[in-house]
Amino acid sequence: MNLFKRTNRTQEKEDLQRRVNELPWHHQIDFGEGVLSPGNTPIGVLRNQADVYFDGIIHGKTFLDIGAWDGFNSFEAHRRGASRVLATDHFAWSEQCWGDRRAFDLARSRIAPEVEVMDIDIPEMNHETVGRFDVVLFAGVFYHLRHPFAVLEQISDLAKEWLIVETHLDALDYDRPSMVFYPTNELANDNTNWWGPNPACVIAMLKDVGFTTVEYVVHPNHPNRGIFRAKR
Repeated sequence: MNLFKRTNRTQEKEDLQRRVNELPWHHQIDFGEGVLSPGNTPIGVLRNQADVYFDGIIHGKTFLDIGAWDGFNSFEAHRRGASRVLATDHFAWSEQCWGDRRAFDLARSRIAPEVEVMDIDIPEMNHETVGRFDVVLFAGVFYHLRHPFAVLEQISDLAKEWLIVETHLDALDYDRPSMVFYPTNELANDNTNWWGPNPACVIAMLKDVGFTTVEYVVHPNHPNRGIFRAKR
């Protein structure tokens, strides 16, 4: 590679990094060749989560990401061989949130343009509006819901084989299914956080809405969070 080509490539990388830095990011995204977005959730944590989410179940499967935000999990499912990926969100891409749809769009254009995208709020999601998928991911959303059990029952209909739920946990010293209610901003000083279930509660809910087996794994980085893989 001659000096002109090296200089030109360096300028392209610098321009991309500048575009990336101008946007707000929840996920830290690796654009390749040293271009990395900032993000509230470091890429190492995202990769550790993905190893649990997708272990042995994603290759050749259709995949729905509910609450995609900046899209790391959607892009990762595509990278790991999912046959079709649909990334959905609404809140994180709306004026109600500090997130920005442009961050997702930039990452998608560079990493996995094959990933489909739909701006749709959870109450509008059903098998007619989005379809049904082999694997559905519901990460970082459960505890933000005012009516989590009703929503879990609703979205369970979208999962043909697996529903993966990642959530904040509470009441860890209780063996019986329990859930703590946060009426204001008790959790992380965020008034959009409503509930802290314990593992027994999430497992019982998932079985109640039609899944025969539920695998529970303590989050690899955060002991107050859990990952649940529910199978038909």
